[in-house]
Amino acid sequence: MRNQYMAKVLVHNKVVTEAQVKAHWGEITDKKDIGQVLVDAGILPPPMYIKVLAFVKNLEAKAAAGGGTAPAAAPASAAPANAAPAAPQKQSTARFEAPPASSPSVAPAAPQSAQSEGLQIEGNSSLYGEVSTSNVEVEAVAGLESTSISTVQVQTEAEEETSGEDSEKLPSRFAILTGEGTPVEAPEKIRPMTNLSQIIAFARKFGATDIYLYADRPVVMRQSGALFVASDDALDLSRINERLDEASKGFSDGYKIVVGKNFSKTIGLAGVGRARMTVTWNGTNPSVSIRVIPQESTTLENLYLPAFCNQFVELNSGLVLVAGPAASGRSTTISTFAETIAANRDVYIQTIEKPIERVLQNPRGAIAQREVGLHVRSGIEGVEFAMQSGADVILFDYLETLDELSMLLRASNAGALVFAVTTGNNIHALLSRLLSSVSAEKRTAFANSLAEQLKGIIVQHLIPIVQNQGQVLAVEAAKMNSTMANMLRRGEISQLSASISSQKDQGISLDDSLQKCVESGYIEGAEAWKRACDSRRFATYRAQN
Repeated sequence: MRNQYMAKVLVHNKVVTEAQVKAHWGEITDKKDIGQVLVDAGILPPPMYIKVLAFVKNLEAKAAAGGGTAPAAAPASAAPANAAPAAPQKQSTARFEAPPASSPSVAPAAPQSAQSEGLQIEGNSSLYGEVSTSNVEVEAVAGLESTSISTVQVQTEAEEETSGEDSEKLPSRFAILTGEGTPVEAPEKIRPMTNLSQIIAFARKFGATDIYLYADRPVVMRQSGALFVASDDALDLSRINERLDEASKGFSDGYKIVVGKNFSKTIGLAGVGRARMTVTWNGTNPSVSIRVIPQESTTLENLYLPAFCNQFVELNSGLVLVAGPAASGRSTTISTFAETIAANRDVYIQTIEKPIERVLQNPRGAIAQREVGLHVRSGIEGVEFAMQSGADVILFDYLETLDELSMLLRASNAGALVFAVTTGNNIHALLSRLLSSVSAEKRTAFANSLAEQLKGIIVQHLIPIVQNQGQVLAVEAAKMNSTMANMLRRGEISQLSASISSQKDQGISLDDSLQKCVESGYIEGAEAWKRACDSRRFATYRAQN
């Protein structure tokens, strides 16, 4: 009777259609019930099957306790075909239960003789009217009642609390979810029912850095800077919502996903580690991108930075800026610097991150990782806490405003070693932007302060290797000396490039780094031409349209 019970529950609750059950009924075996058959066919999500199976076992137990078989199927409870749907309620739930026994019953219009004798899914068995102790509940989302039951628990934007007082409060939960646990086995192939943990495990297995989920499109991943399709089948909106529901269990602050409200947060799912999820909405359709955060720390040698950059970990105070485009490994660089220092010195490290990515290690000292919006209200407040608590090393990821930079300069002047992530494709562009962001009357004082505290700059570019064999690092970097500091004080930014090139073992220009990558055969000349400060140097490689 299990297959009959399960079919009735699935169809009655609109998880699957009667036609789908009929189409796969002949595939049932002694070892595989109708639910497992539908899971294998990609129709029934595995989590939903587990819930339905638990409920069906409850029904079987009640039937056994009653002594004998279950009652015969009763006629279906019917409503007028043109009846208006019930108004949706906020986070309403639908149980696997029947209408009350007093509900009127209407006999079916005609017998369905073509139906299999054992498969009576046209009506509600009296089992549905029994009181059940099952705690199985499925989220009923307005608009999905006639297709499938979605489990994503989201609010509408209008339902969100928006009072100014509440927006200033920090979440009550401060824990960081690490994603530790029994490793999730990566599937051989991604299917529509593959859960989020398995998708991330698949990405880690094949070295993918990013995952993209869009409704009515297959899963797409980024590997070595290039996109590839990771699944044969497209994901419909209900599958995307199920992945969001799973992700919501991995938010440290208990964040509730709100339809129409974009967000970027780090999630920690047991067995697959941590990842950063960014969701943007087009009406009620979410677009999901997931950055896979490395689980293991790396070493300075494996960063492949110029040798003089390793000297930054020997500093006791000052400011080191790490810049570059998005996804260029900036956060990995400052984390590696901090963990290298922690392995060789007794230090107190404090991070201010937007949001926290990898959980860092400090075997010889102490470390406090603070996330803006979770542990502190702003980056400035985070730096103030770090200064008050006497942090030896401060990691700031990432720098967005002049006020934040001013606080970091204060912290370095007070004796802390500060590493900060910011944007900029080369040193000239980075410093020009910083100076131009200050009003003319304050620019001289700001330039003097920056020249005094700035100890080094690294600008990173990750460039695809020929034939998509990975990525290679091209870098512009400099260890600040008195000559460069004086140029910065005078605002002579345009002369810095020549000074960097002349330093030999204390600096390298981006164009020189790109030239080495081309000559060594790692990258195409056109890639160097696109990124060069002086594109004339690579004019012969100019990309042809």
